[in-house]
Amino acid sequence: MPDSYGSAGASARAHYHALHATGRTSRLLVLLTVALVVGALVALLSTLWLGLIAAALTCLTILVRRRRTHTPAAAWRKGAAGERATARRLRTLELAGYTVLHDLAIPRSNANIDHLVIGSTGVFVIDSKKWHRRTTLRAASGTLWIGRQPIDKVVRPVLFEARRAGEVLSQATGRRVDVTSIIAVHGSRLPRFRVITARGATLLRAARLIGFITRRPHRHDVAEVSALTTAATAYLPPYAQAPDLPNPRGSPS
Repeated sequence: MPDSYGSAGASARAHYHALHATGRTSRLLVLLTVALVVGALVALLSTLWLGLIAAALTCLTILVRRRRTHTPAAAWRKGAAGERATARRLRTLELAGYTVLHDLAIPRSNANIDHLVIGSTGVFVIDSKKWHRRTTLRAASGTLWIGRQPIDKVVRPVLFEARRAGEVLSQATGRRVDVTSIIAVHGSRLPRFRVITARGATLLRAARLIGFITRRPHRHDVAEVSALTTAATAYLPPYAQAPDLPNPRGSPS
């Protein structure tokens, strides 16, 4: 089978489209009403052409503001964009012989794995985050905070996903499989030249992801990588193709 399967961000994109479709008609009516009112007022005070231009500019302004406004749908769209950005970086690993799988379902769970990497240096569950460029890292009240969230809350989902992936692969292969948890961050001002470790998970800039994985000690030979890949594709299917699964975990980004 190919080294990469599944579609990065597929479940996040599907959830975004579902949320975006809700109330679309009412949003469109509000947009047209506001544009028509503004256009009519400008036309009465000036000319018909200026009224038409004002209506068009009003529509454009509202659409741009909506796209920049933080909503549940926008969060899922941003999350999908982060997953696709990470997938592009992971293509380098595929060329180096690693297996890269995207957007995987976890049996008996509503969680999904953004990216699973299997290679000579180990097995990695990677959670993609696309944060605002002003998101900062700070220590306060005896804990580390990422923006307004304690770091424990940020790393808890990927730790769970890595643990479950390890259990599934261990049972399928008949040997213990340790899985490394990584959070790859796009956009935020994280430390440029270091990684952050919290409760066993590693948080780093997405630009450092490939180096972090390839520089780790050798753990698996070719046969082991092949066996792990076979197990992963058999028991961790693409989320979009898994039947009767609930929506992925509630936080997309």
